[in-house]
Amino acid sequence: MSEVKRQEHEADEAMVLAYLSRYPEFFQQHASMLDRVRIPHERKGTISLVERQLDRQRERIERLELEITELMSLASANERIFRIYADLYGDIYGCQTLSKLVSALQNAFVEKLRLSGVRLWLNPKQYQPGEGQRFLVLSKGIEQILGQRLPGQGFYFGRLNQSEQQQLFGSGTLVGSVALMRLGELGLLAFASSDPGHFSPHNDPLLLGQLGRLLQLRLPELIRDSQR
Repeated sequence: MSEVKRQEHEADEAMVLAYLSRYPEFFQQHASMLDRVRIPHERKGTISLVERQLDRQRERIERLELEITELMSLASANERIFRIYADLYGDIYGCQTLSKLVSALQNAFVEKLRLSGVRLWLNPKQYQPGEGQRFLVLSKGIEQILGQRLPGQGFYFGRLNQSEQQQLFGSGTLVGSVALMRLGELGLLAFASSDPGHFSPHNDPLLLGQLGRLLQLRLPELIRDSQR
């Protein structure tokens, strides 16, 4: 199609659209046109305008049904996550040792929510491990990660480079994306997912923030008890 023909075609289309928009009663006054107008269809060859309208309505209904199904699935998943967090809050209140606390975190996030790893790092100014104790203590390398990834912030959601992954989770954890949460002056809670897109800057920190506040209430007592 030449440029002139294309412009004439577009002008004709615009005139038809403008006319029908201005006079929506056109097909009421010329009802026979509804059956006479034929529209190309990829599966049926050609169909009438009425058939096309019915097809579009069916397509809209199918999209709405799909959206409703997705919303119901999302609501069910969110309810499950909320229940796991609620159970975890109760477990944390009942923990009497740091070991029990770490086990509760592992059970909730690795066993139930299927994350690939969770690590609780404690500030050496707050916690000094005794002989035989193996709780993780912040190192200079991890302090650097905090400075780079959480400069004055409470959360980081996204990806880490290989060195950062190794320092936070070791070599036995598959790390695609992470969530990092400061626990005030007490330390850091780190989560890993094998899915690179699971944690991203768009994540809502609401539930993790509530968990962080609870941990900041319980950790000082557990740390004191562990060092008696």
